[in-house]
Amino acid sequence: MEYCFDINNRAFKAINERRKRVEIRATKVGKNHFDYSKLKENDIINFKSFEGETLKCIIGDVNWYNSIEELLIMEGTRYTLSSTNDFSEGIKSINSLNGYEEAIKTNGVYAIHITPIK
Repeated sequence: MEYCFDINNRAFKAINERRKRVEIRATKVGKNHFDYSKLKENDIINFKSFEGETLKCIIGDVNWYNSIEELLIMEGTRYTLSSTNDFSEGIKSINSLNGYEEAIKTNGVYAIHITPIK
């Protein structure tokens, strides 16, 4: 399958430069939100930056966690976060995303391993 997701410019650049190799996503509560449990190995994600740039990535592993703390403990911060390598700051940053704190409490969180296709 092939999917298209919007992504902020900082994360887009980090993925494109292969500094970010794991995309963190949570299925938001309510109708009309994408269910990230559908993602499978070898699916394709087309990321679109807020500036309109696009980047095609292939999915490797998709790992589900109960909490962002569990995800960062298991996956680390080096390739999961584009804004910081600090564990506590990473938790704050992810929870500050619109709807993420509630979504993670309700549905958990996904670590999606990605590789850009050039």
